[in-house]
Amino acid sequence: MKKISIIITVFTLMFLTPVQEILAKQNIQPYQTYTYAKMKEDLVELDDHYGDLVEVYSIGKTPYNRELYLVKLGFGKANAFYNGSHHAREWITTTLNLKMIDTYASAYNTDSSLGGYNVKDLLHKTTIWFVPMVNPDGVTLQQVGLDAFPSSVHDNLIQMNEGSTNFKRWKANAQGIDLNRQYPVGWENVRNAHPDPNWRNYKGTKPFQAEEAKVMRDITHIINPDLSLAYHTAGRVLYWNFGVDPADLERDRAIAKKYETLAGYQMVHTNSGAGYTDWINGVFDKPGITPELGYYVGETEVKPDQFSEIWRRNKHAGLAMASEASNVSSSNTKTKDREESLFVDGSVKGALLPNSTETLYKQAQNAQEKLGLSIEQTVKLYSWYQKCGNSCSVKDTSLKDIFHDLQYFTSIKSKQGIKTDHAWTVTFATDVHKNSINQDNIYILNDQNQKVASQDLVINGNRVEIKPPEGNYESGKSYTIYVKGVQALDGKVMKKPVQMQFTTQ
Repeated sequence: MKKISIIITVFTLMFLTPVQEILAKQNIQPYQTYTYAKMKEDLVELDDHYGDLVEVYSIGKTPYNRELYLVKLGFGKANAFYNGSHHAREWITTTLNLKMIDTYASAYNTDSSLGGYNVKDLLHKTTIWFVPMVNPDGVTLQQVGLDAFPSSVHDNLIQMNEGSTNFKRWKANAQGIDLNRQYPVGWENVRNAHPDPNWRNYKGTKPFQAEEAKVMRDITHIINPDLSLAYHTAGRVLYWNFGVDPADLERDRAIAKKYETLAGYQMVHTNSGAGYTDWINGVFDKPGITPELGYYVGETEVKPDQFSEIWRRNKHAGLAMASEASNVSSSNTKTKDREESLFVDGSVKGALLPNSTETLYKQAQNAQEKLGLSIEQTVKLYSWYQKCGNSCSVKDTSLKDIFHDLQYFTSIKSKQGIKTDHAWTVTFATDVHKNSINQDNIYILNDQNQKVASQDLVINGNRVEIKPPEGNYESGKSYTIYVKGVQALDGKVMKKPVQMQFTTQ
């Protein structure tokens, strides 16, 4: 019996160890002042521990150089988007975001159910995206005070705080803009707006004035969420209806009712506007709900000792809303990364690089459409834009973190003074397979990176003649010939794609 007992014990330990390792990483400590620095530390650990299930992206910076982070959880086609800490003193919403990420990821890895939801199944239907802390400058000011900011701005911060050096009531960002009054739906007529930068209620001079709000605008457009939650703290109520299209009213009421039932928060009508979920309701025509997590404690933060009750009310509601996002979704969004080789010709370069004439999210969306990118690749591209700024280059090695295989063309010496009816001959080292000769593999772009109208390609052994387009080339213009992916008769593919620019007479 003793020997049998030992065998059983060893077997049990071998069986349980992977689960114990997973559960041991549930290390979000909610019963403390949850700082920006602690959030960064926890995000690194969650990203490392959960592999591809949890991905963390830097999507921008605040005016005081604190990074804004986006977290991806899951692999689903539908998209739910949760955020916290629009308001500085409401940082316990960040704690909730991190606790959700950790708990849901752990349940996925252990194939566990929470609140009747099989988390693994759910996260294969819906991807949940999080911006846990929209306002890290404001949060830091509220928690730490003036010492966290340059002395040169102390007087201005005190002025915006109406002469006080106690910042515990602070809601705005560090420029005195209320980030939850920065969205365009209802912005013109927002109630109780402060006329100047202030610790609360200043809506700014225009929507999306604040850098943090611009990033929220951009990433929301890229994700295009099927359902959004913007967590706030005071009142134990749900705001859900402002800007909702009458055609969507019953749908959104039923979803908010489900949250009300699970969390015990009362649904109330919103009468103001300019908030994040007001914008979601009014522009995206998708459900947007603002849960106020704790009871009202006055002009200060909700204390961490309330977190147990907040977690009890919201633990399953977050999964329920992810399930509702799947029900709402009618998306045909591409969820798998583009895996085929990306050849960086002039057209691809134009699609990849940001320019000053478009907002970054529109540039990212253009690349997504033109290059067939997944949402995740588009998020990565937007993150790259934010990091490289005005020095973005297609030769940046970090682009290889976005695309599986980048192929660059080798340049051949350019030609000038070419006749407009010139026919080009491309000569290969060996005879080429005719099935590999087409206008995707041998083509010409004009100086606007547009493909020249259909041209005949004539194959003769190891040579391919490129006939001029109908009506010939334009005079005094530059063009580029691109050759890639051509196969020899034995099936071998040319090793390096090549390009050559020419200019007509």
